[in-house]
Amino acid sequence: MDTDFHCQRLDSAGNRARAHSRPEVSEKLRITRSQAPRIDPIHAEHGAILLAIAEPRCEEAQQLLRTHIETSKAEVRKITLHMLHSARQRPQPVQG
Repeated sequence: MDTDFHCQRLDSAGNRARAHSRPEVSEKLRITRSQAPRIDPIHAEHGAILLAIAEPRCEEAQQLLRTHIETSKAEVRKITLHMLHSARQRPQPVQG
C-alpha cells in the first residue's frame, strides 16, 4: 500500500520524469518500511495528506507533504548511520 500511495502521487503529478522514477522511489522507501516504529505514523501521515488533497486544502496538503518528506529523510539518515555504525562494530574477517 505504501508503494501504491507514492506511485499514485507521482502519477497524479503529471510529471513524466517523476513517473519514470517509480522504481527508484520504491527502493528508497524500502528502508523506512522495514522499521516497525515508523509504520503507523507513516500511514497516519498518508491519510492526512490524502484527506487534505481530497477536500481540497492545497496549502495544508503541501505542508503535510513537506513535513512527511523531511521526517522520512531524517529517519533514513538515522537508520543509515545506525547500520554503518553496526557494520563497523562487527569483527572483520582476517585477510590473508
